[in-house]
Amino acid sequence: MSDGASGPAVGTAAPAPDRRRPGTGRRLAGRRPGAGRRDWAVTKGAAVSFYRDQGTHHAGALTYYALMSLFPLLLLAISLLGLIGQYPATYNAIIHHLHAVVPANALSAVNGGLRAALKDRGTALAALLLGVLSAFYGATGYLEAARRAFNAIFGVRQGRTFLRRKATDIGSTVVLLVLVITAVVLMFASEHVVRRLFGSDPALAWRYARWPLALIMALSIFSFLYSVTPDTCRREFRLITPGAAVGVAIWLLASAGFSVFLSRFSNLNATYGSFAAAVILLVWLWLTNVALIFGAEVNAQIGRRRVERIEMPSPARPVNAPTYSS
Repeated sequence: MSDGASGPAVGTAAPAPDRRRPGTGRRLAGRRPGAGRRDWAVTKGAAVSFYRDQGTHHAGALTYYALMSLFPLLLLAISLLGLIGQYPATYNAIIHHLHAVVPANALSAVNGGLRAALKDRGTALAALLLGVLSAFYGATGYLEAARRAFNAIFGVRQGRTFLRRKATDIGSTVVLLVLVITAVVLMFASEHVVRRLFGSDPALAWRYARWPLALIMALSIFSFLYSVTPDTCRREFRLITPGAAVGVAIWLLASAGFSVFLSRFSNLNATYGSFAAAVILLVWLWLTNVALIFGAEVNAQIGRRRVERIEMPSPARPVNAPTYSS
C-alpha cells in the first residue's frame, strides 16, 4: 500500500460511491412515457384532483350563478333579435338547433317566458335594458365563483386587490357576454342575413360552417375562463388548450347522454310534477359546470407535470400558472 494514499479523516464515514452514470438523474427526470400512458396519467390525476378539490361542490356554486345570469342573458340575446326584426323566425331557428344539445324539458323551462316577454318592440327594448343589468350582475358572480374554484385547482392564493378583482370581472363579463351573444345570434340567426346580403349559395355554405364556428366559440369561452379567471402570475391565452378540448367534449357527451336518459329511461314529471323542467335545467347546468371544472383539472395536471420535468419541485409546491405542453 502506498504511503501517499490518503483516506477519509478519522472519525468520519466515507461517502457512499455514486454508481450512477453522469447525467442519469437528469435523463430519468426528463424521460417521457408513451403518449397513451401520459394521457392516462393526466386523466387519472385530474379525476383524483377533481374529487380532492371538491369539484362537484364548486360546480354547484357555479350553477347557482349561471342560473341567475341565464334568463337575463337569453332575454338580452332575444331582445336584440326583436329589435333588428329577426323575431320570431330567428328565435324559432335557435330553439330548433338548441334541441340538438340542450334537453327538451330544459328548453321548455325558458321558452314560454321568453316568448311572452317579446311580443313587440317596446317590450323588447325594456327587456334589453333589464337583461343587460341582470346578466351583468349574474355573470360577475359567476366569475367570482369560478375564481375561487380555479384558485383551489391550480393551488394559488387570492393575490388581487378587491378593486382589481372587480375591474377584471367587469372586463371579463363584457368579453363573455360578447362571446355568448355572438355564438347565439350569429351562429344561428345570421343565415337569414347572409341570404339577404349575398344570396342563397353563401347562406347554404354558412349553414354547414356554423357548427364548426359554434365549437370554436365554445372552446374560446372555456379557454378564456381558464386564462383570465384564476389568480396566476402568467396569463397566456390559447384558443385550444387540452383542458378546453376535454371540457367541451365532456359537456357535449354529458348533454347528449342526459337527453337520451330523459327520453328513454326517466319520467321526472311523475316525481317532480310542474317543477320537472326547472330540475332538468339545473341538472344540465350542473353537468356543464362539472365539465368546466374537470377541464381546469386537466390543465392543472399538465402544468404540474411540465414543472416537475423542468424544475423537479416538491410535491407540495403549487402551480402558479396553467402552462401547457406543446
